Amino acid sequence: MKFLVWWFRIVGVVNIALGAMWLPFLNAPRLELTVPGWDAPIGGTAYQGFLDFTMLFGLDLLVLGAFLIYASFRPASSRILAWLAIALSVIRGVLDDIYMIAAGYPVGAMLAFIALHTAIIVTGLLALQASRTARATVAAPA
Repeated sequence: MKFLVWWFRIVGVVNIALGAMWLPFLNAPRLELTVPGWDAPIGGTAYQGFLDFTMLFGLDLLVLGAFLIYASFRPASSRILAWLAIALSVIRGVLDDIYMIAAGYPVGAMLAFIALHTAIIVTGLLALQASRTARATVAAPA
């Protein structure tokens, strides 16, 4: 169960760190790196709307991260949250990063995120399997 506890904590911190990067005061200075070829006026309506929209994504990541850390204190009863984080890493992570590459975003950065999401998926599945094995061992009669 320790593997799952630490998986919840590490993935929670990663989500909080990534979520914070989408908050407007951290996102605005790196906007032109985030969206190569940004062609709307800095400070204009499109610029502000994009920052506002991406803030929502950041808040989602912050909330998920907080819940994952909370789940680390109750790993046996929080396994469904691990499945949610894994599913989000598949869909909002790997599949979205592949879409971003196809749309022309920097390949290196997207491959790094694909590697991060793949690590979250694989280690999450291993942690869930280890916790399942640990539960079965404890439940088995002596």
